[in-house]
Amino acid sequence: MFLSESKKCLIGAVLIKIGSALLLTWGKTNVYFYSFYKQTEPDLSIAYNTLPIAIMALPIALITIFSVKIAKKVGFILHIRIATIIQCASLLIAPYMPTYLTFLIFYIFFYGIGYSSVAFPVFSCTWSHFKKSEGRVSGLLLGAYGFASVIYVIIITYISNPNNQQADLITEHKTQTIKYFSGNVAQNAQKAAQIVSYVASICCLIGGFLIRPYVETTNYNQVGVSDQKIQQFEEETPKQHEKEAQQDSSVEIDPSSVAVNDLPLEIASDHGLPQIKIKQSLSAAIKSIQFLTIVSCLSVLTLFLLTLGLNYKSYFLTKINEDFFITFVDLVALLASSFANILWGFLIDRINFKILFVIIYFVSGIGAIALPFSATDKISFFIVYVVTMMFDKGALVVTGPALIKIFGDDIGHQLFPLTYISSLVSVVVGPISQFILLKYFSFDIILYCQGSLILLVIIFIIRLNMNYQK
Repeated sequence: MFLSESKKCLIGAVLIKIGSALLLTWGKTNVYFYSFYKQTEPDLSIAYNTLPIAIMALPIALITIFSVKIAKKVGFILHIRIATIIQCASLLIAPYMPTYLTFLIFYIFFYGIGYSSVAFPVFSCTWSHFKKSEGRVSGLLLGAYGFASVIYVIIITYISNPNNQQADLITEHKTQTIKYFSGNVAQNAQKAAQIVSYVASICCLIGGFLIRPYVETTNYNQVGVSDQKIQQFEEETPKQHEKEAQQDSSVEIDPSSVAVNDLPLEIASDHGLPQIKIKQSLSAAIKSIQFLTIVSCLSVLTLFLLTLGLNYKSYFLTKINEDFFITFVDLVALLASSFANILWGFLIDRINFKILFVIIYFVSGIGAIALPFSATDKISFFIVYVVTMMFDKGALVVTGPALIKIFGDDIGHQLFPLTYISSLVSVVVGPISQFILLKYFSFDIILYCQGSLILLVIIFIIRLNMNYQK
């Protein structure tokens, strides 16, 4: 049985997302790897879990921003295959590194380089096969990404700590006290890293050889206008009035008020819209208040996600020192957010994205503020954390289709990778600010402040004008 190119592409994209999901587990599993290397490096600082990653994240974020442009120049197929091979090789090497820093270089940096190179080109390729269903495709891919991270966390946790041993060693860094593991838990961490690396690398490699962009068959497919409609348009325009019709349309149609990216280039240029204005709107879109607002809001939310993600297990072990329970809560949250991502994908195809954004940011802000309070009680912590994760991770699902609705198909696709500027800001500001602030404030205070910022940006979302004009 032969699969269509569209189905192959979708399967390949899902496999790449599954293979890339290991990166999402760092904050939930780094305590095991830290414990393993702490045995041979007694002076190893807990700051290695965050600060080196901030430095490594700079080139990773920059590659992500320009990944689609690079893919267009070298070809999507070649670009994706090279990136997935890098992911595969780095993961296979990482578990055998002798020091924590070299482990991070392969497990986070080189693996992250491959991930960042392929993350948005995968969306572009898959979207090209499923026009008008970008939201559902985004939800499916991010859902697979979330589900895979659940499996990886389960594998790492239960191989490293099969007997639910409590973290029994303590290290202090500034105002932060961190608990970590000794004995068999620390020893088992390397085996856990090896197993998940094998699984992730195989998924990346297979997916990289399945995915390919849709090949256009007509000149008009990129804008969604059929040849039949174009022919009908020209038949309805009498030849004797052709010149007058062109003059009238050039007066009545203002290029600044038309979604020029959704018009056929040929028809647009024949009816008063110069081609040069149709093709140059990317730079104007980048400077638009709509795009800048969306990126700014995402930066605030991503900062919270990154801060919590990098410190999840090390932070909550100080509140509730039960490894299995903390892992269980995170697994439920990952599963719930994966289902929620699929739901967000369906909703963005039907509901105004501003409404979804306001809901997502409101619940996320309240959740960030409530987390430190809720961590004193297991049930409260479970509810608050799971609900917060279900909502805040939906922002990325909503963003891609929202950009397409505002700016048109072509420009929206090009803008989506640029939203990773929010992650660039977060990976730089987050760990560095955390490193500085923890000298004076507790981690609880950091979460309160970030939650308040998330609630504050709702004002800018409400005031956002969806009608983009150059």
